[in-house]
Amino acid sequence: MKKKRMSGFVSIAAFLGLLIFSGCATTTPKPIFTQEISPGHLVAASDSMKALVGAANNIAITDLEKARISRVIEEKIATKKVLNAKNGDSKNYEVNVTLTRYDKGNAFARAMLAGLGQIHIEGQVKLFEMPDKKKVGEFSIQKTFAWGGVYGAATSIEDIEKTFADSIAAAVTGQSDDAAK
Repeated sequence: MKKKRMSGFVSIAAFLGLLIFSGCATTTPKPIFTQEISPGHLVAASDSMKALVGAANNIAITDLEKARISRVIEEKIATKKVLNAKNGDSKNYEVNVTLTRYDKGNAFARAMLAGLGQIHIEGQVKLFEMPDKKKVGEFSIQKTFAWGGVYGAATSIEDIEKTFADSIAAAVTGQSDDAAK
């Protein structure tokens, strides 16, 4: 009997941990850098920037969805870069995102129970200084959404893409997640 109660407690604790770890739709994931971006290469107000989104071979995503994510990333960076003073000559940057996971989940399953029908978006991000295409930064981002109920059902992949893009913008501009929201 004690073992059953303890097992139930552990299951509930693990489930609650999953919810806390997954965060809500607006919780910005932290980048994991493999190449830090130096202060001199953070995208600033006078810099131009283009975002390109691709996907690993096994990822099911349409060109329209990739274009939408590119647009959202560019908008988020434009909002945050104005907070950075001009740092010398204007530079041109390109952000290349390779999606390694793109799962829209299932709204009905999320409505039934938190943790079911999860939304996932993950990618490898590289920042290049153009026109030489010199890599000045590289990192990965992962975002999972697992809330349930009405909130889970009402949250879509488009909502999670905005949070994913906000994290990329924060990383390439050096501005905090909350800056210029």
